[in-house]
Amino acid sequence: MSEQQDMSQLDPMAVMRVASAYWDSSILHTANSLNVFTVLSKEGPATAAEMAQRCDVDERGVEMILMGCICLGFLEKKDGKFVNTPLAETFLVDGSPRNQRGIVSMFKDWVLPWSNLDKAVKTGQPVVEKQHDHGEEATRTYITGMLHRGIPQAQLLAEEVPLAGRKKMLDVGGGPGIFSIIMCQKNPGLKASVLDLPQTLRVTRDIIKDWGAEESVDTIEGSYMDEGYGEGFDVVLTSSMISQEGPDVVKHILRESFKAMESGGMMLIQEQFLDDEKTGPMLPVQVGLNQLIHTPAGRAYSAKEVADFAAEIGFVDLSYRPLPDPSPFTLIVGIKP
Repeated sequence: MSEQQDMSQLDPMAVMRVASAYWDSSILHTANSLNVFTVLSKEGPATAAEMAQRCDVDERGVEMILMGCICLGFLEKKDGKFVNTPLAETFLVDGSPRNQRGIVSMFKDWVLPWSNLDKAVKTGQPVVEKQHDHGEEATRTYITGMLHRGIPQAQLLAEEVPLAGRKKMLDVGGGPGIFSIIMCQKNPGLKASVLDLPQTLRVTRDIIKDWGAEESVDTIEGSYMDEGYGEGFDVVLTSSMISQEGPDVVKHILRESFKAMESGGMMLIQEQFLDDEKTGPMLPVQVGLNQLIHTPAGRAYSAKEVADFAAEIGFVDLSYRPLPDPSPFTLIVGIKP
C-alpha cells in the first residue's frame, strides 16, 4: 500500500475532536452552573421556554445547552420536554448521595489556569498565584465532592486489601476521610486517624459524624509536610496526593509514614500512576499537567518510581498492580520490616 493510500485511511476529524474537546466540557460546566439537572429533578420535565423561566436565562441560549446535554448523554427528550437521564440524576443533582456537582465546578474553575498551560510549560512554574488556597465554602464544596467521588473507590480498596487483625490506620492527607470510614466498616476492630489541614478537617468531622463513624475514625490536625505523624500505626494510606509534590516531598511523606509505623506495618499508596515506560495512560498525564499548572513541583509518576522511593526509605516486599476496572488507580503495597 502506498504512502498516499495510507494517508487516506487517516481520520480527518481526529485533530478537530481533540482541539474542540473543551466545547463538550463547557456545555456541562454551564448546565451545572445553572443547576439545570437539579431543577429538572425537583420541578419535573420542561420545555426550553419553561427552563428559561425556571433558571432566569435566555431561551435561545438554554435550549442549545439542553440540546448539548442530550448529545452528551445527560438529558433526553420525552413528549417534547427535557428530562434527566439516570447518569445526570445520579451524579448531577443536589441531594443525590453520589452528587459530583462540586467536582464539576472545580474543573470549571480550572479552565482559565489550563488556558495558560503553555506558560507553565515554558517557565516550569505554576500559573496561579495561590496553590490550593480555598475559602471555607469552597473547601466544603470541594471536600464534599471528593467524598462522593471517593465512595466507590474506597469500597473497592476495602475489598481488594484485607486488613483483618490490623488495629490502627493513618490516612495521610485523607480529605473527607471516606477511605478511613469504609476501611473501618469493612474491618471491625480497625481504628483510623485522618491527617489533614484544620480547614479540611472541619468538613471531615461532619462527614465522620454523618456516617456514624465517631467510634472508629478520628482526626489529626497537621500537614504531611510536618515532622512526625504520630506512632503505633500498622497501616498507612496515601491516596491521590503523591502527584501534588516533587520527589523530595514524596520521600518525606514516605519517611514520616515509615517512622509512624510499627514493625510489620503495611504501606498503601493509591494513585493514578503512569506505566513503567511513561507512555500513558492519559489520565495520569493530565493529572501531572494539572500539577504543573497549580503547584511548584508536582508531576506524574510511574508506580515503579514511587516503589523505588519506598525501597530507598526502607520498605520491603514492595509490589504494585492496577486495581480492577473501572478504577483508574494503581496500588503500591510495602511492608516496614
